[in-house]
Amino acid sequence: MQRSTQVSVPKKSLLSMALASAMGISAGAQAIGIDTGNSDIDLRLDNTVRYTLGMRAEGQDRRIYSNGHYDEGDLKFNRGDLVQNRVDILTEMDMTYKNQMGFRVSAASWYDDAYKDDDIKTNGEPGSYSGNHYSGTTKRYYRGPSGEILDAFVFSRFNVGDVPLNLRLGQHTVFWGEGLLFPGHAISYSQAPIDGRKAAANPGTETKEIFLPIGQFSGQAQLTDKFSMAFQYFYDWESTRAPEGGTYFGAPDFGVAGPDRFFLADLSPYGLGQQFAQRVDPKEPNKAGNWGVAAKYNVDAIDATVGLYYRVFDDYNPGGLQLMDYTSYLGGALTLPKSYRFVYVENTKLYGASLSKQVGSASVGVDLSYRKGTGLYTPSVGADGKPAIGNTWHLVANALWLLPQTPVFDTGSLITEVAYSHLDKVTHNEDLFAGKGYAACAGQGKWDGCATRDFVGVAMNFTPQWLQVFPNIDFEMPVTVNYGVYGNSATGGGSGNQGSSTYSVGIKAIYDGKHEVTLRYADQYSHSHYDQNKVVTGGNSSSAAYALNDRGYVSLTFKTGF
Repeated sequence: MQRSTQVSVPKKSLLSMALASAMGISAGAQAIGIDTGNSDIDLRLDNTVRYTLGMRAEGQDRRIYSNGHYDEGDLKFNRGDLVQNRVDILTEMDMTYKNQMGFRVSAASWYDDAYKDDDIKTNGEPGSYSGNHYSGTTKRYYRGPSGEILDAFVFSRFNVGDVPLNLRLGQHTVFWGEGLLFPGHAISYSQAPIDGRKAAANPGTETKEIFLPIGQFSGQAQLTDKFSMAFQYFYDWESTRAPEGGTYFGAPDFGVAGPDRFFLADLSPYGLGQQFAQRVDPKEPNKAGNWGVAAKYNVDAIDATVGLYYRVFDDYNPGGLQLMDYTSYLGGALTLPKSYRFVYVENTKLYGASLSKQVGSASVGVDLSYRKGTGLYTPSVGADGKPAIGNTWHLVANALWLLPQTPVFDTGSLITEVAYSHLDKVTHNEDLFAGKGYAACAGQGKWDGCATRDFVGVAMNFTPQWLQVFPNIDFEMPVTVNYGVYGNSATGGGSGNQGSSTYSVGIKAIYDGKHEVTLRYADQYSHSHYDQNKVVTGGNSSSAAYALNDRGYVSLTFKTGF
């Protein structure tokens, strides 16, 4: 099957097996072969159906919903309500001709009955949706029924002399480096837009599983048995998808692409009515222009594979919020914006190096990267439409194990990852950078959400397995944890805050290698602080994750393929 690819040199290792186990790939799941009457053509069709019931397990926290910026997502569902009653269908078709060329098309479709009621509930303040009903964007992606094309590309494999060459053209994903669980710090950062809605609903999801395919031309050449090179050039650009305001996993009510406005002030006593800032189209980069090159080499002396990378990209993740069209009221005593938009950082350069190696029974991976001209944590951008920009270092190190049989479980997998980032310097709009010791964070510290020069985070995915507990039935217990150990990442956008955590624990039954039932509990926590009325006013999160501290939920998922 043609899917996401990495730059690689053929090397038999534990990595592929560990990844398959960690991702819950069932060996028995097979695509349907379609007889075309031509032995040179291999046509295969895959369908995956997933049905999820999710129920809110925690009660609404008055301290959260009493803040008018965080009430809509909180008040939408009571404890015990279904927050997911969703059917997802993924259809994949792959065609190859003489195993040398072909195409791949995949499409996703969905419907969620939990969002059939598109009404918005508020704490009494005006809502972020006009008429207190979801916008078309929010209804499409949360309720449906709707769908979209994911992969849509052609490929060709051929030799130029003795050099095998693999080319792809169309909508697909490519990821480089060794990062797995911290997308904000890996070499693959912003190598594709991310489905943040999926990530929020599925803690512990690996980076490559939340990448969204995007139009590009990519290729890989195996120059020798030890050395390969790759490239990519994008002719399309799409923004990362974040949970929308007013939905269960949406933090601020006014973000990002769904809500229509946010409430500023009620000037009705002065005959001026309620005042809102209206959301307008974001300031997006040009569609074309992102590109990168990469190389990997097997170094026999250390029995490892090293990689070098260079990428130039316009960020897919919002760089900040820009307030615009300021208007004066009450004789100039009050000035308010009439509109707002999200902006994106352009022309970031990334220099990276990676290493992968077997160390005993573990597959070890390391990413080291330097970003020049990257977006820094900026809640509100300046008049030039740009946030604070600077240069940062990022390090990711991970290890993957296939676990041996023990008295407690038969087998399993374990992934651990550590991420570190360091702010080198601020190069533009320093006055807007919400960092400790900078003007935008005057009188505040890291527990108020101010970025620090250094950040350390850890993550773990642990999945013990029990085989043939009943005839044809295996069991797994996936456990995921992500925790901010020290500091707040200077790049913001949810890339790490001290004391913030997400976790999940579940039990999965797999029948006949292709039918899965999973029961899971998931939750998150971020430090928050309150005013004298015990209403949350902020906390240690660059993405307002503290507004989700009461969103623990239980989900039951059935998944099958045919």
